[in-house]
Amino acid sequence: MALFDFLKPNWSARKMTEDDRARRLWVLKAFTSYTAWKRCRDRYAVFVNLMELQCKEEPVGRLGPAEFAKYKAMVERWVRNGEFPAKALNNLENDHRTDWDSSTYARALEGLSQYDRGLVQLRNGDRGVFLHNSRGLLEDAANSAKYEYEIYYMGGPKGGDGMVFYGKYVPAMKAALLWAAQHGGFNAGGMQPAMAELSAPSVWTEPRDLPDPSGGKMHMPGSHVALMEATAHVKELPRVPVPTQDILVQTGEPCPVFGIYEPQVRDGMMAYMCQGQEAYRYGEPCNQPRAGTTVTWKLIWEDTRYRDGVIPEEERDYFPESNTPPDFSRLVGAELANDWRSDQLVVQRSGEPAKYTGTWAAQGDLHGRIFWRQGDPLPLHKGSAVDWVYSGV
Repeated sequence: MALFDFLKPNWSARKMTEDDRARRLWVLKAFTSYTAWKRCRDRYAVFVNLMELQCKEEPVGRLGPAEFAKYKAMVERWVRNGEFPAKALNNLENDHRTDWDSSTYARALEGLSQYDRGLVQLRNGDRGVFLHNSRGLLEDAANSAKYEYEIYYMGGPKGGDGMVFYGKYVPAMKAALLWAAQHGGFNAGGMQPAMAELSAPSVWTEPRDLPDPSGGKMHMPGSHVALMEATAHVKELPRVPVPTQDILVQTGEPCPVFGIYEPQVRDGMMAYMCQGQEAYRYGEPCNQPRAGTTVTWKLIWEDTRYRDGVIPEEERDYFPESNTPPDFSRLVGAELANDWRSDQLVVQRSGEPAKYTGTWAAQGDLHGRIFWRQGDPLPLHKGSAVDWVYSGV
């Protein structure tokens, strides 16, 4: 030990083990990798391909036959009752329509182009694509994809603006966007935050129960279990490297290099930070302005990947699940409108035919959502039968 080493800040454990640290390091490397970002790109591309088919095959989308018949009967009743003039029956088919033109497709395609250009630069070792500036192509790509998700799945940027789209591919597009959001999302990791004075993205937590949207309780397993689950498929877990020198940075100071840093506090959770980024604060609530406290961060691993244009072999093991998307063709032409009301609680068990087309959520798991077709048997969730709660189209 060098003289005065006892004065240096050091990470110390109380509940986190060395094994937990190794798993955390592995997860951070995985989710800031070329492979993780390529996975985001490929999932978004499924939606873009469906958008292309909609624009080419049905440039004008309208209500489906069953829903149009209901709408026509309703307007005819209003006319008979004197509530509407007779001319209201003219051109009823154009009352609910969506025009799918080349500009709509071009906007979706631009996000895919941003992913592709960013991935080329990342594979050449340019981590500037992570930055919150004009070089940040992957931030641009993630924002573009998120915008399409908000418009076509959520129904508006505020998630409830009531934007409705008509077309035979719309149900499949919704399903593809939800699948992408639930399986990797549009933003893998590593990006410089857009705000200053943020607390770190995560801290060490113990198991706890939180209320879920259906009124029950959702069990949060805590950091140890979450890390175990995220790395369960890893055959040989690399150990945390021991730096040959202490490279320290205080909260608010610019980070010297891209890499993984560890807060020098008890049970401190590592975080990936960008070169030039202000070092995070640390504490709950996570990822919030001015939350937590000022800490010292220590560089554990500098990110020098891809400078030689080569993807490390270990990336083959990062994401064991199949990259093949579900067959969304079964949703093409499905009618979305139904008689469900938001104050109705519709719960069905795995294996039962879905009463409605739309979003179903696995009880007790906020990340267990699917977009399902009416009449199709509801699936298992993580290999087990569960109760599914319907939440609309």
